[in-house]
Amino acid sequence: MKKLLLCLLLCLSPLAHAFDVNAASAFELETMRGIGQKMAQNIIVERNAHGAFKDWADFKSRIKGVGDKSLKKMQDNGLTLKDKK
Repeated sequence: MKKLLLCLLLCLSPLAHAFDVNAASAFELETMRGIGQKMAQNIIVERNAHGAFKDWADFKSRIKGVGDKSLKKMQDNGLTLKDKK
């Protein structure tokens, strides 16, 4: 019930939709359009195993199933990637 309530709050708040792919939890990623449970888990596992994503090209190459179209959809829905220089 708490998870459902949190999801509703995240979905209804426009400011809550922006998540950094290098910092977001699996749950936060799952609330984004275009990212399901499996992809969110893959992002977390890849990030933990090989470090932060350097840029969007790095993200696309490391996460199976992410191409230009799906990445654009994720970005349009608030997925961000902070510069890790």
